[in-house]
Amino acid sequence: MKLKRISFLFIFFCTICSTSQAINRHFAIQENQVKIDNTLAQLEKLVKAGQLDSAENILKQLYGTHGFSSPDKAKEYQFYKLYNYVLFKKSRFLEAKKIAAIMLELSLDMKDPDMIAGSYYILASSQKKSGELNKAAESITRALKAAENLNNEEEKAKYYFLLSDIFFDLRDTRKSLFYSSKAYGILKDCGNPDLMKAKLTVILSEILSGQLASAERHLREAERNIDPKEQPLIAAKIHLQLGHLYFEKKQYAHAIEQLNQIPQYYKFIDNKSEMQLHTEMSMAESYIELKDYKKAGYYYEKNINQALKEMDVNDLKIILQMGFKIYEALGDSAKTIDYLKKYAAFIDSVSRTSMQKAVQETEIKYQTTLKEKAISDQKLQLINKDLELQKKNRYLIYGFSALFLLLLSALIVYLIYRNRNQAIELSLLKAQIHPHFLFNTLNNLYALSISKSDAAPGVVMSLSSILRYILYECNTLNADLQKEMDIIAEYISLEKIRYGDGLEVNTYFDRDFTGYTVAPLLLLPLVENAYKHGVSKLEKDSWINIEAKLKGDRFVFKISNNKPINKNVLQQKTIYGNIGLKNIKKRLAIIYPKQHKFRITESEDVFIVTLELVAKRKV
Repeated sequence: MKLKRISFLFIFFCTICSTSQAINRHFAIQENQVKIDNTLAQLEKLVKAGQLDSAENILKQLYGTHGFSSPDKAKEYQFYKLYNYVLFKKSRFLEAKKIAAIMLELSLDMKDPDMIAGSYYILASSQKKSGELNKAAESITRALKAAENLNNEEEKAKYYFLLSDIFFDLRDTRKSLFYSSKAYGILKDCGNPDLMKAKLTVILSEILSGQLASAERHLREAERNIDPKEQPLIAAKIHLQLGHLYFEKKQYAHAIEQLNQIPQYYKFIDNKSEMQLHTEMSMAESYIELKDYKKAGYYYEKNINQALKEMDVNDLKIILQMGFKIYEALGDSAKTIDYLKKYAAFIDSVSRTSMQKAVQETEIKYQTTLKEKAISDQKLQLINKDLELQKKNRYLIYGFSALFLLLLSALIVYLIYRNRNQAIELSLLKAQIHPHFLFNTLNNLYALSISKSDAAPGVVMSLSSILRYILYECNTLNADLQKEMDIIAEYISLEKIRYGDGLEVNTYFDRDFTGYTVAPLLLLPLVENAYKHGVSKLEKDSWINIEAKLKGDRFVFKISNNKPINKNVLQQKTIYGNIGLKNIKKRLAIIYPKQHKFRITESEDVFIVTLELVAKRKV
């Protein structure tokens, strides 16, 4: 009996302990849930008040090293939504994208269509800001698919507006206008009170797609239908878009006039920094076109740091080009080279991203090729037949090339001896295109002929045009300036076949130069020099900028390119394009005595040549 009593007491004691622990766990869970609710409420207040730093400190503490977890998945989703918002507002888009991916995983786990659609939208927004535009388009398309069965039409319109923005960044203005118009139609049917804001998005797409008359009509209509005191942000946006419109119409003074109307609304706009950034960068761009480089530099320098943090990839390319245009015009060589370097670094980073995308696309194509093996085998048989034909024709092609080179050499020798007593024309012939260009072009032509490319006839015509110009149209002291620019364009198109996407060439010609003359083949060797001594030495990510303009009676030709970095900079300066540049200097001294300026600006990895001479009109 005593043993039974002891056993009963032991079991009773264990039961009491177990029950007590369960009750304590229950209350601990409830207490923890209350803490989470209070913390989330506190975070929402901080975010609404714009106290993002304070909110982030709390979010970091809760996130820790293993992430945030809660028995209530909806509360967990709410936490990550707040975290994403804070990071996005602070322009930390890569971190925001990581949090958006966690939100998507949670929403898929909960199988909530509304949350799934919202998560894809948030992920697409972060991907867009990170420059992953194709992925962003894919994500927002999935958001629209998830929202198909939802009755929230205004949410769908928001998704279509984001899709429109993505296609705008992809420079597909037709699709951008289509989706913004679709979103506007949805909001109009719903009677949305923010219809004017949506209408401005459609108008912006009209401006960018070149429908300027329609855009101006709609903007003036919007301007008449709002009260600026009640809708200051809308009023500011209307003036900003009118500024864009007049810039596209090349009415730069009118653009400045519209942009100057915006600052009066800053004090009524909650977050004025973004509006001020776009307004003042637009002013800088317009002042550049008006040749007022001091004002352009003022607005540019005031906003460049914020622009580098917040503007997207396409805008940044334009912004950096504005930098070296402004400071080159102001004669600040140090800042000009600095922005050229920043531009080169930016192009390099974009190229790396493009390369990663190319690798992914190649992998997809490879997998597709495996599924189509039977078709590939048939193609292989055809290729083998083509190779047999190529072997038969190879000697014929080699013979034709050799004969062509022989005839060309004979013509050049004839021209040299015929003009041996004319020093100017002798210098001209010495400055003609480097034989490597001819060999490279013939090799490219050979490759295109083998592959039966549609580009081959164009190459023949371009090469023929250059040779005809060299052999038959350059025997005078003066040549048509526009023809010289056309030959440079032909030269660039031929070299494009050789270098492909590994080289970016930007040309800025401010007008048609017909009616003016210049010594023949004076400019082309400068272009050839950039390819031969700069681009050809780089394996990838090379660039050349060419600018030509008339300033009164002065013609200015400027060419810049990046080059391999040489640790011994002084030695590099002595050998870089030395012979070709010396020949040009001699010719300038003979043909344009005291009528020209020839300047070379060089840094460790950038080479700039500027030629300025008297522009002569045709008699």
